Amino acid sequence: MKGLNSIKILGKGGDKMKGIKRILISLIVATVSIVGLAVPVSADPTADVTLTATPKYVAITDNVTSYDFGAVDESQNYTMATGWVGITNSSSTQTDVTIRVTTTTWSGGVTWAHSDTATIGTDTAGLVSSNGTGALNIIVKNAAPNDIYTNLPSGVNFTYETRLNAPSAFTDGVQKSITLRITAAAG
Repeated sequence: MKGLNSIKILGKGGDKMKGIKRILISLIVATVSIVGLAVPVSADPTADVTLTATPKYVAITDNVTSYDFGAVDESQNYTMATGWVGITNSSSTQTDVTIRVTTTTWSGGVTWAHSDTATIGTDTAGLVSSNGTGALNIIVKNAAPNDIYTNLPSGVNFTYETRLNAPSAFTDGVQKSITLRITAAAG
């Protein structure tokens, strides 16, 4: 019987081995499943960045396109009302604004020279301006424009005024004209 008992023991032991194998296989499958969840199924091979750019758009308009000082006397000054001319600033960026005349002479009959120092003389006139303060402390030149407003924030409007320093003597009585130019540039 001893031989038969040992066969039964082996038979029982074989069942235990199958059970242990089943447990081990189940543990291995469970471990692979858990580790498999931690690894991404598919990785994204791209990364996008949205780029933007804002143009430094500069645009101004003047609410006055002409001004008449009227009949003037020798050696007299004629000033627009303070803040009489308005500049509308539609720029999308900060700007520096300059003022100048576009020629060296006032046209009409015997021309007047334009003085870049605002000093008057025979048939020589000068202009001074200010940016809405009435100070009239900016000489209007032809050769090199002067700043009338620096670091003007985008969308901020301003006013200005100009004074004519009439010549000390006239050669004729024909109306004179010159072009005053306001220019804005990104600052």
